[in-house]
Amino acid sequence: MSFIIRIATIDDAEAVRRIYNDAVKTSTATLETNERDLAAQRCWLQQHNGEPYPCFVAEDRDGIVVGWASLSPYNPKPGYRGTAENSIYVDVRAQGGGVGEALLQTLLDDSPSRGITTIVALITSDNLASIRLHEKLAFRFVGTLERVGEKFGRLVDVSLYQIHLPPSTDR
Repeated sequence: MSFIIRIATIDDAEAVRRIYNDAVKTSTATLETNERDLAAQRCWLQQHNGEPYPCFVAEDRDGIVVGWASLSPYNPKPGYRGTAENSIYVDVRAQGGGVGEALLQTLLDDSPSRGITTIVALITSDNLASIRLHEKLAFRFVGTLERVGEKFGRLVDVSLYQIHLPPSTDR
């Protein structure tokens, strides 16, 4: 699959929302149970439009957004400012085509220049594709939170992964 990775803009809100809402409705990739409306998605994108928490999209050769990845604060306390949590969502039709790997690699490459040197991934333990992706890109498994979520009428474990990145020499 041929695609480009670029920083998301407000014009991507509907595509990002479509991909996210599909995960909300059909998977445990997110433990959110309510779909986002367009206004909420625009607001979310505005919060991920600057330092140090970006959102990137993957766009196919026809200009269709087929995936996105973002960083969010891991914790609002100032001592955690160098740590972020990542999220990655890929359109079901583009899964397995390298989109998720390219998006995650972009986050890893971009983060040190934004002052982010640790990225944490909270992955539902049944999301094997995401676990394999994070392990492939050198995230380390650090533990499991057992039965901390609920979706589709069942309790869900969450696996914790993290990666430490070298600080940027550009800052």
